Amino acid sequence: MYKYVKYITVILAVLDPIGVFAEPAVATSTNDPMVMKIYPDGTKVVVRWSEIGKAVDNGEKHGGAPRIIAYDPGKDGIVPIGQPAAKVSTPSSTPTPMPPSTSVVTPESSKTVNSTPSPMSDTGDYGPMEAFVLRSAVGVSYQQPLSGRSGYGAYNRWVFQPGIRFDLEPGYNVTDWFRVGLESSFIYNQIHSISSAAKMLYNGANDFGNGGFYQIPVLANLTFTYPTEGPVRGYIGGGIGAAWNVLQASSEDPDTNDTFAYTSYHWNFVWEVTAGFTYNVAPGLDLDIAYKLLSTPNPNFQGEGNYQSSFNHTAEIGLAYRF
Repeated sequence: MYKYVKYITVILAVLDPIGVFAEPAVATSTNDPMVMKIYPDGTKVVVRWSEIGKAVDNGEKHGGAPRIIAYDPGKDGIVPIGQPAAKVSTPSSTPTPMPPSTSVVTPESSKTVNSTPSPMSDTGDYGPMEAFVLRSAVGVSYQQPLSGRSGYGAYNRWVFQPGIRFDLEPGYNVTDWFRVGLESSFIYNQIHSISSAAKMLYNGANDFGNGGFYQIPVLANLTFTYPTEGPVRGYIGGGIGAAWNVLQASSEDPDTNDTFAYTSYHWNFVWEVTAGFTYNVAPGLDLDIAYKLLSTPNPNFQGEGNYQSSFNHTAEIGLAYRF
């Protein structure tokens, strides 16, 4: 029996000089081995050694040039091109085919590359939240007519033309939704007409000289802002204080050339409500558009009797600088 086995071995050696009948094994090439490139963002790429010198790899898409290490399929696993890390094959006793010349294995980091934050989503975009604020604005002012009794019991009615209002308000944002401020304003409305004792005086007529209503309120304000994620933020607010009111008018009788001049200087209690919105045009700088209602509940004028409440409406535009 031993003799026959010996003969068979010799015959196989003659017929199979290149190992046709040998035990199968994983084919590898010692002249062109596989290596692994590892990029700064954690991405691993398997390539052949001969591919390394064909082009310079700066790793623009992966955070920089890679480092190169030896590739071990049993340790690192194999991933076909484009497959996620969850599909990494688990080493087993089954022979594993060699990967193609380029194969992405798996990123080591879960960070998102080239992530872009939404606009105006943090204080770096919107500017300082809890900070001092300086607001200034200008607008068109509409003064409702003043009606009341004069000191002689005659009924007076003062009608005004649209005017102008300037605001300056330093304040402080206690939070991103609550602000305190001290507002000072200048409001002017020219007189359109005056009716008194069945006599009408119109601006521009020969018997009317000039006249106007000046209001300089000083108010302590509270403002509540809705802190949205975007650049547009709505707000409401209000304040109380006092106003220095100046009411003046003059007329002349064309028949007798007699002149009449009236001027009143008086402090009055006032309150105000505000509603508007801001648009962030740059970090710390907001475009401010608002409506304001200023009221004098009990206006007092020198030499006059009781007058009905005064209301002044303003639509204005301005800037608020946070620092």
